[in-house]
Amino acid sequence: MKITIGAFLLQQLRNLNVNHIYGVPGDYNLALLELIEHDASVEFIGNCNELNAAYAADGYARLNGAGALITTYGVGDLAALAGIAGAYAESAPVICLAGTPPLYAMKNHALLHHSLADGNFDNVMNCFKQFTVAQALITPENAATEIPRVLSTAWQQKKPVYLQLPSDICDVVIETAHQFAAPRLPGSDANHLGLAAAALFKRLEQAKRPMILVDQMVDRFQLLPLVLAVAQKFAIPLTNMPTAKCVIPESTPGWQGGYSGNLSSPELFERMAQADCVLSFGVRLVDSTTGYFSQQIPPQAVVDIQPYSLQLDDTSYPAVTAADLLHALLELAGETNAPAQATLPKPQHRLAIPSDAPLGQAYFWQRISHFIQADDVLVVENGTSGAAIGGIRMPDGVTLVNQPVWGSIGYTLPALLGTLMAAPARRHLLFIGDGSFQLTAQEVSTLLRCELKPIIFLINNEGYTIERYILGESSSYNDIGPWDYAKLPAVLNRHATPFCATVATGQQLEMALEQASRQDRLAFIEVKLPMMDAPSAMKEFCQRCNNFNFGLHNPRRNA
Repeated sequence: MKITIGAFLLQQLRNLNVNHIYGVPGDYNLALLELIEHDASVEFIGNCNELNAAYAADGYARLNGAGALITTYGVGDLAALAGIAGAYAESAPVICLAGTPPLYAMKNHALLHHSLADGNFDNVMNCFKQFTVAQALITPENAATEIPRVLSTAWQQKKPVYLQLPSDICDVVIETAHQFAAPRLPGSDANHLGLAAAALFKRLEQAKRPMILVDQMVDRFQLLPLVLAVAQKFAIPLTNMPTAKCVIPESTPGWQGGYSGNLSSPELFERMAQADCVLSFGVRLVDSTTGYFSQQIPPQAVVDIQPYSLQLDDTSYPAVTAADLLHALLELAGETNAPAQATLPKPQHRLAIPSDAPLGQAYFWQRISHFIQADDVLVVENGTSGAAIGGIRMPDGVTLVNQPVWGSIGYTLPALLGTLMAAPARRHLLFIGDGSFQLTAQEVSTLLRCELKPIIFLINNEGYTIERYILGESSSYNDIGPWDYAKLPAVLNRHATPFCATVATGQQLEMALEQASRQDRLAFIEVKLPMMDAPSAMKEFCQRCNNFNFGLHNPRRNA
């Protein structure tokens, strides 16, 4: 089959279900953008900058399975790099496509704009090698093999990749062997799989206090139905890391709540500490998700299940996929079923009557817990929002998009652009702090231009409250400019008519929520909260962060 390189690249993306590509135009990527302009099957979404485009592609990938962005060489690439690194840390398969100078100019080491004008065109590629799992400079000779290889790697490893497309080869015709099909995950070695399943089955038969601990991997590799089937078959209680909140429906029988070391419920913390077999699905014990390494999980109890391997006791089983392993385990278990497990009781909170009293964090999040509906998409910034949402029992079907490991403030607003396009039929709620919002606020203009209709909650507590609790409560470096946030959407698109409100009391919040629910347009609610009001979980986390970062040299203690 003969096809141009540009058309072949778009074909590969379509086979990954990528129908929206984010980015910023630049002279080196215009040939590819012109091709997209006349291709009805894929749409280019112009962002305000490349960092926002990377965040949007990340959000899109979380709900769609893969995402993509287009940059221009050098300045665009490096502007997007922090977002690509975040996608790596959070396991989002994002494909970064960079338009580069013409191939002949790169080979001749020409001194060009958007480079360091030293003839070196390896430096940007070397940067991306640190934050992606596959990379390639596309040429007419390698396009037919390198494009599928790089894209398949993103799909298989659920990590970002990087492709450079020189500006002068987009329309070059190449020959491919056959129509490209969507990539598949690698299979298992049959012998290894049989041994691994038998060993795991034996271990579970011997276990008296088993547990299942879930991380992002279960979502990224779509393992939830199999994990739930194993939990039911063997009557194993389940819990999840904060990075996997809402991956397990929180009405699931046997679910014990979220696990974050000794910041978990006392009952769950003790249960994990006493477990004799923990099926650990891709778990990473990170400072921000373990209450600063406060977990107590017996090492000898951990059965480490990764996407393509199993570690049980002192034996490693490579070439064993998690899906195949769980299928084989269920077959060994046969028709017998363990007794049904109980559902964790849902806390009953009576909502206070709205009043003219100033809003506080406690009332606001209690009210929001009643506002969230089944199947909502929640995009949640770190800080007070992340801490509060982590403690809310969610309805079934809710998807949570956040960045607890990489923790780049400002991520969520552009990510919302991606989630909205990946799942347009669902309701999307964004919770973002004022400090985070100021980093990426201009992407509200793209939301309005694309006529998207999320509900945005801007938490205005006058600066970086999470940093104030770590250090510098009254220090000027934690202050930000006092924007008039609710007026900003109208400024960012003079043709749009978003619903905007500022609320500072319970009654005002109630009116805004009722109105926002009836709108067929973007709703923006600025929520004014006291500067040092914060969920108790965040206060405790910040104290631990302070101790960990500064120790004996704590400026707070030495002041």
